[in-house]
Amino acid sequence: MILVTLGTHDMPMNRLLAELDRLVGSRVIADEVIVQTAVLDYQPAHLSVRPILPYLELTALVAQADVVVSHAGPGNLAAVRATGKVPVVVPRVARLGEHVDDHQERYARRLSAAPGYLVVSDLSDLGAAITAARAMRLQVHKPDLSVAIAVLEEIIECG
Repeated sequence: MILVTLGTHDMPMNRLLAELDRLVGSRVIADEVIVQTAVLDYQPAHLSVRPILPYLELTALVAQADVVVSHAGPGNLAAVRATGKVPVVVPRVARLGEHVDDHQERYARRLSAAPGYLVVSDLSDLGAAITAARAMRLQVHKPDLSVAIAVLEEIIECG
């Protein structure tokens, strides 16, 4: 399953949905594609669209997905990377009516120089990026919470 998460922004990303719909329709992508989006202008024929989801439901879908495609929203990207997946990042573009400014494009340029992100600026590269992301994994480091737990236990015992 491929999860596409576009956050809660109130402007659509029709070009991304149209390209994904084309890739599924032409069988370049054989997976089920679930799209989480706050607003929808484009009516896809081959994608399953969901509205804004509760946090736990969205994180469960991120964990289940083979690949996650996301707008360049730091919160979404952090959730994807926490599962060890390499996100496919498609920034929202203001001149296309997808955002109010180009901060996502600037952020995506920075991410493209960092390991563990596949940034797609040209949607003709989307299929290849999805294929590449499927084969990549990140080393996930869980923080050592033992000191924090010990301090909290001490506070509780003294209270």
